[in-house]
Amino acid sequence: MLSKRGLVVMLAILNGLLLLGLILSVTGLPGAYAQLGGPRPGDFIAVTAEASSGVSDALYIIDVPEHKLHLFIPEGPQTHKLAYMGSRDLEKDFGKSK
Repeated sequence: MLSKRGLVVMLAILNGLLLLGLILSVTGLPGAYAQLGGPRPGDFIAVTAEASSGVSDALYIIDVPEHKLHLFIPEGPQTHKLAYMGSRDLEKDFGKSK
């Protein structure tokens, strides 16, 4: 059998959960619209290669709708982060594609 203190603690937790449920049912959660109208499959192409600057690894991202090529290189072996090095306008490089 639960002690008096254990019963009070259990009832306090239950009241807290009921209050949280009441608040969420009245206010509701905000809608997640982050990807609304976002990129579709095939809008981006990722290619790993060796950069011309002598860096051993590079990640090229091709933004198909915008006709741009973006370059990322690793900042360092311990950071696990990529540094943005710039982009190229593929329409200027290869002419109009449309």
